[in-house]
Amino acid sequence: MNDKDADRVLDGNAAASLLQEIFVPEITTAQIQCVACSLTGALGSLRLYAVPMGTVLRCTQCDCVVMRLAQTPRGRWVDMTGARYLKF
Repeated sequence: MNDKDADRVLDGNAAASLLQEIFVPEITTAQIQCVACSLTGALGSLRLYAVPMGTVLRCTQCDCVVMRLAQTPRGRWVDMTGARYLKF
């Protein structure tokens, strides 16, 4: 990185206000797209499987795991490798 770009590079804390705006809306109405079959729909339309280890949300069309959620003593974990995007 050159000195000219140094003033445009900040740490992740600078995104706090943007992230707070994004994650405040009703999450179940956010549009999510399955990476496997490209089905797009409301997050609330996914099938939920609750297991002792956490929660799994699957695509209603292809049954792909779109999202995994877990709460551990070290924090809350969200895995979205099965989602192409999440749009609010």
